[in-house]
Amino acid sequence: MKKILSLLLSLTMLTSAVTLPSCGGNESSSEAPTEAPTEPEPEIIPETPYALDCFRIGGVDISKFVIVSDTSKGGVMTTAATELQKYIELTCGAKLDILEGSASAGTKRILIDADESITDDSTWRIYTDDDGLVIAGTAKRGTLHAVYYFLENYLDWRFFTSDCETVYEHSLIDLRDVDETFTHIYKVRGLYGYDYKNNPSIYVKRYFNESSACYLPIELGGNETFTNIGNGIHTFWIINGDSEEINQPCLNDPETRERMRDFIRNWLDEHPDATAIHVSQNDNERYCQCEKCTADIEYYGAPSGSIIEFLNYICEDLETYNGGKYKDVLVVTFAYRYSFTAPQNIICHDNVVIEYTLIDLCHQHPITHPNCDTPNPYLIRNNQDIVVQLENWAKISKRCIIYDYGLNCRYYYAPFPDFDILRENYRFFAGIGAWGYWNLCNPHQNGCDFSELRFYLYAKLIEDPYMSEEQFNTHISEFMNACYGDAAPFMMEYYNFTMNLANERDNCFNGYDSPETVLGTKVFGANSDYLVDLFNKALASVENDEARLTRVRRIWVGMEYIRVGDLYGAEMNSRDEDRKNAMIALIENFWTEVRDLGLVWVYESGTIPEAISYRQNPRRLFQWLHQFNG
Repeated sequence: MKKILSLLLSLTMLTSAVTLPSCGGNESSSEAPTEAPTEPEPEIIPETPYALDCFRIGGVDISKFVIVSDTSKGGVMTTAATELQKYIELTCGAKLDILEGSASAGTKRILIDADESITDDSTWRIYTDDDGLVIAGTAKRGTLHAVYYFLENYLDWRFFTSDCETVYEHSLIDLRDVDETFTHIYKVRGLYGYDYKNNPSIYVKRYFNESSACYLPIELGGNETFTNIGNGIHTFWIINGDSEEINQPCLNDPETRERMRDFIRNWLDEHPDATAIHVSQNDNERYCQCEKCTADIEYYGAPSGSIIEFLNYICEDLETYNGGKYKDVLVVTFAYRYSFTAPQNIICHDNVVIEYTLIDLCHQHPITHPNCDTPNPYLIRNNQDIVVQLENWAKISKRCIIYDYGLNCRYYYAPFPDFDILRENYRFFAGIGAWGYWNLCNPHQNGCDFSELRFYLYAKLIEDPYMSEEQFNTHISEFMNACYGDAAPFMMEYYNFTMNLANERDNCFNGYDSPETVLGTKVFGANSDYLVDLFNKALASVENDEARLTRVRRIWVGMEYIRVGDLYGAEMNSRDEDRKNAMIALIENFWTEVRDLGLVWVYESGTIPEAISYRQNPRRLFQWLHQFNG
């Protein structure tokens, strides 16, 4: 019996590229048949212990092929060949030899081709020729992405998480007349989330390439060294020589401009291979309001004008400094909080990259929702204004990166039901010509909000922002089935439960809002019996499957965090000691599970204290920690 997940299959590959066994008739002929055509006997393919019983290229069995890769070109050429070898063997049992260089004439081969006509790491080509198959991209990283694309779209592999990947079953795949060129819409792609940050393999398999989110070694398309200013963002204070992140520097002060310019020059001299440098605002809104800066705000219509003028000055300086050695270095900054409004009367230098930080985005409504203008304590802007500003920035900047937020920064344990807005948002980002995409998710731990599913969907939407609703839902169901196994129906039911609660409430929320704002007050308590029964069934269904059981337990923590919090007041304020003791036992069990799962981060800046009172409502721990941490 095959040890491969048997899931509902939804192929996205070119139908002309794959031949599956069929009982179809002969090809049509211009001559009228003299007798009724007979149906040919279907080809009998013996079943094997593998997902794919028979793999052919141009009608030739895969066992006749070798893999060819010119490893002298460096980059990922060796990794691409060995990964292709490994996954073909896992798919059909054939372990192909790897030739490092070239194959003799007439040899059937799969060529990993560092095609010099492809200059963009985000473009690759897959095609058949007389000698077999060619998988082409850049030697830097493109060929490795191309191999994973081939495995996913032609051999039907799925790379869901770092520890969950699978391949779907087929009797026969025969690749004929393949010729596909794929180009990513986004040239820069990054996701800063726990699984991806700590596991470069899944990061690369999902076609991410931005190295500050995940350190990539050379063999996975990275650089020899990992270089950043500080933590890579909010760098004004470091560049200006301040000892801590204080007020924004005055960008009109001649001494400040010279000091920051010299720092950038020296940093690039120390890191001559750097292709970009982050010159970005400190993480506060204390921008300079001296006479000159105030005049700038009036002239440019926003505080961002002074920033763009300064960055243009830096880019112009790099055009000539050190003989123009750094003239192509990109200078990256944020459109963030006080600087989010696009300036007037100025155009960004071609090498200035604007990262649009969507910290104020409403996650209940799609970004283009016409009526999303509800005031909210944490929504400085509404979606209507965000759309206007993104479109204005796109008019004055050649390169823009979407800096999105895929988490509740304040409530790590709570559900974050925004999945139904993602497709429309990603279509909008692509439509304004976004050059890159970067998502800040939970970097501290795998979350209780279906974070692993969230990472996978982000990657898929970056790959194809124009996918249909059916395709999107297929990605969800495939992920659920693979990562939760027998618990998938229960996890899907809970996913829908939280999504429906948020949609029925229809309240604007963002990444700092309370669960009550998102879901409503005491709704988990009102559905307590249902939720307990649902998770008991889910946990029981995978009790002998450690990996899937762990995933279900993490989602349980998110559910129990809200449920216990909802029930806490009534139980602890009752005069029934049995009810009080039962609640205390629930709280103790909750924190025992949290610790056992390693979910020690409560929010973006706070971890669980050593001692926790089991008489304290878990829903109030954030407020306590926030006050404690100042």
